[in-house]
Amino acid sequence: MRSFLSKLTTIDEKDLTIKEKKIVEYIKNNLKEIVDTNMKIERMAQEAGTGYSAIYGLLKKLNIKGFRDFAISLANDAENQEINVAKNDENVVAGYINIIKQNYALIEKRSIFDTLNVIKNANRIFFCYWENLLAGPTQELSNFFYKNSYNTFLLDSDQETLRQRIKSSKENDVFIFFTRYGNSTRLDNFIEIIGKLNRKIIYISGKIANPDVTKYLSSIHTLIVDNPDQTIYKGYISHSVPFNYFNDLLIYHYLNSNI
Repeated sequence: MRSFLSKLTTIDEKDLTIKEKKIVEYIKNNLKEIVDTNMKIERMAQEAGTGYSAIYGLLKKLNIKGFRDFAISLANDAENQEINVAKNDENVVAGYINIIKQNYALIEKRSIFDTLNVIKNANRIFFCYWENLLAGPTQELSNFFYKNSYNTFLLDSDQETLRQRIKSSKENDVFIFFTRYGNSTRLDNFIEIIGKLNRKIIYISGKIANPDVTKYLSSIHTLIVDNPDQTIYKGYISHSVPFNYFNDLLIYHYLNSNI
């Protein structure tokens, strides 16, 4: 992972302990000093007023493997903050490039191929957008696979319709969920029902999946959906940008792989 700040946006603040929040706040306020002094874990824990276990607990939640990788991600964040971005329209370009780069670093190619394998073996594919703001990207991906001779259906978060589709689903049917927020109890409940029927589920979200439902997911894609660094770009980025990037990435590998 190239950026600690980007990874941080994939979890809800409420999932952090008080000590983990102190560490995050300390890092945000002292990023340059941490990187310039090559700060060790002992001093970081002391300065933040926490112990080692809190730092390692935070890294585990963010799927960062060890303090060395953590230090590298902080160095990348510090470098990004020092970039002198040109004004006016180039700011928007920089903002788009930054969030796409963060997703490039986060999305695992192996997960892309896992998803393509699930799709290529599907009988029917149910594309479901959980928030209306993701209707566009979800429909676009559904239309692409429909044009490539797949049996696709577009759904929203309407509970009754989703229950009917789940009830009538058959073996080798696939459910693909798009969600920006990924913190819906209703969605988690539906995933559990689908999973217990042994249907395949692909989960594309702006937050790390609830650990209680990950066992039911065939493949997981966690995207960076919020601008991770306001020092690079303080403007607005369309909510659909990360999901459109994911779609294009998936389609590219579909068209250019031998899966």
